Amino acid sequence: MLQTVLSSLVRNFLGHSPTWYKRTVVAFLVLNPVLFLLSPYLAGWALVLEFIFTLSMALRCYPLQP
Repeated sequence: MLQTVLSSLVRNFLGHSPTWYKRTVVAFLVLNPVLFLLSPYLAGWALVLEFIFTLSMALRCYPLQP
C-alpha cells in the first residue's frame, strides 16, 4: 500500500511537466534548507533567483496561447 501511494505521489507531482523540471523543483526544495543553515542572507537571494528561474522555465514547459 505504501509503495503505491508513494509511486502515485511521484507520478502526479507537477502533473505532466517534463522530468527535468520536476527534478529542478525538487533540487531547489532540498537546497533551500541547507542554504538557510549556511546563511539566511544567501538563502533569501537564492529564493528570489529560484523563483525567477522556475517562472521562466514554466513558460517554456507551458507556453502561453496566442
